[in-house]
Amino acid sequence: MESKGEEARERVVAQKFQATTRTEGAGFRVHRPVGDTQMSTAQTDPFLMLDELGPVTYKKGEFKGAPWHPHRGIDTVMYYKKGQGDHQDSTGNKGTLYEGDCQWMTAGSGIIHDEGRNHPGGEMHGFQMWVNLPKKDKWIDPAYHTIRSAEKPHFKSPDGKVDANVIAGTVGDVKAKIQPTVPIQYVEFLLQPNATYAHEIPEEMTTCIAYVFDGGGTFTSKGVKAGRATTLRFEGAGKLRFSSGEDGLKFLLLAGKPIQEPVVWHGPFVMNTQEEIMEAIRDYQTGKLVRVKAKEMLAKSWK
Repeated sequence: MESKGEEARERVVAQKFQATTRTEGAGFRVHRPVGDTQMSTAQTDPFLMLDELGPVTYKKGEFKGAPWHPHRGIDTVMYYKKGQGDHQDSTGNKGTLYEGDCQWMTAGSGIIHDEGRNHPGGEMHGFQMWVNLPKKDKWIDPAYHTIRSAEKPHFKSPDGKVDANVIAGTVGDVKAKIQPTVPIQYVEFLLQPNATYAHEIPEEMTTCIAYVFDGGGTFTSKGVKAGRATTLRFEGAGKLRFSSGEDGLKFLLLAGKPIQEPVVWHGPFVMNTQEEIMEAIRDYQTGKLVRVKAKEMLAKSWK
């Protein structure tokens, strides 16, 4: 049971805004709560970007995905809420992600991949999140993990009104399958109507961001209201308190320990210096970006 001192300690809202929209990949629209101009990379560290695709309905063959493109220096995380898509990359990984699946890819020293192809038509809804890698890990070999929907660790509150899919980090006594190099929590919270919960976040994770993608409710003991596409940035230490309204509340939580290193970002490359960015560009242009290659090329369109 919490003491009065512990109960009083909580994260407080430092910033609130609506996510912007923009065009990505082969022309699809996304909401971007993290990675635009409202917050600096220092405020979102170690997170670089969060995009929400949809929910939107496509005809068969209409959604083109994100054709072959490179990455270096980051982790990319794709989470399918609805729909499905094929993927393949320069290390030889390939397969299909289905509803509820999550793809965690470490680009490390360099990878080229193709994602979101062959959507069969119907509703598409998903999230892509980028996490920065510290300098010591930007040159590690690429790695890839698939977390199938049925394998995602799941938390349910004692009263049964709050569910959480734990993609990274811990909720209660439920620990994610993925524990990345940089300590983070990446959690999907799903609250039934008129539910309340206080989530524990380690004090080292001073970066704390919530993005509401459905329903609405309030955050902190001050009752800060948030609805569809609202982004909240929190400061302070202690628990994150939230409650749902009459329509329930669904949101993503991004909490993490800042890396506190220089961030130089150019498109799909995130490094520590401008010289490293120029090196990545030259490597891609000259076919040297991919240092760990598949035995056979999966496609002729990547260098």
